[in-house]
Amino acid sequence: MTRQFSTVLCCAIVYAVIRYAGFASVSPIHIPVYLLNKALSMTAAYSLLMASLGLMRAQKEVFDFWRKACMNLVFVHVLLSLSILSKGYFPKFFAGDNMMSLTGELTLLCGALGVYCFWRLLTFETTSRVRRTLMASACALVSGHLFVMGYDGWLAVQKWNGGLPPITLLSFLVVLPSFALFMGVSDKKLSLFSDNGRVMATKIESL
Repeated sequence: MTRQFSTVLCCAIVYAVIRYAGFASVSPIHIPVYLLNKALSMTAAYSLLMASLGLMRAQKEVFDFWRKACMNLVFVHVLLSLSILSKGYFPKFFAGDNMMSLTGELTLLCGALGVYCFWRLLTFETTSRVRRTLMASACALVSGHLFVMGYDGWLAVQKWNGGLPPITLLSFLVVLPSFALFMGVSDKKLSLFSDNGRVMATKIESL
């Protein structure tokens, strides 16, 4: 699984660099944060899908690995995104008065609520029904985050850099099946998510 994760991450980085630095106007100097952040977000979406498949198949080791990979990537993605959140990097997030536009505020709202769901799953013991609700809500909010941020460019195929689909679209198409899988998982399989009463510090140390 570690090799699979490394392969997916490397492919996502190469894709981001080719699409945005090779075919668009993004300078290679932005690879360390801006483009890497895009690759991390796409890898997080893939990890979420793999975690949902692991849970559906009752493969605890697979589920735990990809769940932790997803959560770690999400938290790093949040930190990197906030560090470069500006009109220069995300012009459509801001209006003419330098305050955030509706697109920017909705994107941040969905992202923040999605991260909150992940955090709740990581740090609190809950019932199977609540776990299902949180996992499905996280997927729905991540989907909303991606949709609001990139939908206006998804249908403009003629404007795709190098004919390559936007990372937001690819991630959206990966997250949607995760939502369906989490909604359909049984209570018995959801018990795999239980950490048997471990405290928050222990859970965080295990990441």
